[in-house]
Amino acid sequence: MRSFSHSSVIDDLATLDALTTGIPFLYGCFPVIENAYKAYVNCAGSPQLKAVGLSLGQTVCLHKAYDGGAKKYGLDWIPKLRDVLIWSCPMCGSSMVGTVEHYLPKMPFPEFSVFSWNLIPSCISCNQRRGSKHVNGVGYQLLHPMFDNVILGKLKLVTRFDTAGSVTQFELGFNESAFSVPEQRRISAHIKMCVDARAFKLATQVQISTVAVRVAAKKLVDWKPVIQTELEIMESANQGYGWAASCLRGLLEVSEIQLSSILTPKILK
Repeated sequence: MRSFSHSSVIDDLATLDALTTGIPFLYGCFPVIENAYKAYVNCAGSPQLKAVGLSLGQTVCLHKAYDGGAKKYGLDWIPKLRDVLIWSCPMCGSSMVGTVEHYLPKMPFPEFSVFSWNLIPSCISCNQRRGSKHVNGVGYQLLHPMFDNVILGKLKLVTRFDTAGSVTQFELGFNESAFSVPEQRRISAHIKMCVDARAFKLATQVQISTVAVRVAAKKLVDWKPVIQTELEIMESANQGYGWAASCLRGLLEVSEIQLSSILTPKILK
């Protein structure tokens, strides 16, 4: 999970003008959608915004404009978001980025279908997991990669390992002490809403196996320095926002005995 921004180089109002003068169903919609754009920015994309109430025909037109990414309307940047190289999904931390997420869902909020502040590169699994749930009435607003850059700048995902049972268990956590209680609750709610548990589990197992290979020929006392170096390399390469780095941080937090119980089975395999 990380901050992300592309909106400063995109002229949303020029695009809106092209759409509302070029598509008959959207004639006359410029003022109401322009005001909706201003409201979105003023309240940092709050799901408490009320939809402007576009007709079914207008909704379909905006959805098709998003799907088509037509250059003539200034929307050719949308398909390029799917291929942007940022190493991990801004919304959940997965390394599999390949789709575009509407921060406020495009079904209840069609007016933001092509609004640059509302479009974020994302992984398919967390995009599908959220669906159209992030709407008026949610308990906590999801972190916004463009407005919550302060929180995301401090946020470090940390995998929490539990070795008490016969099989090591783990879940995604974060550096709680860096945040106020309300911020902690919001981040926790974001993780619960966005993170695909199955995808996270598979990615963590892969990372554990990778670490096991790196430490296999070394003494237990040297395992954490190896992991620490790997984490530092990852962070220096701007890849410290995802689940792989989260796993490394979690491994550094456990005791040597716990670390051995986590990695040794992978080494023996």
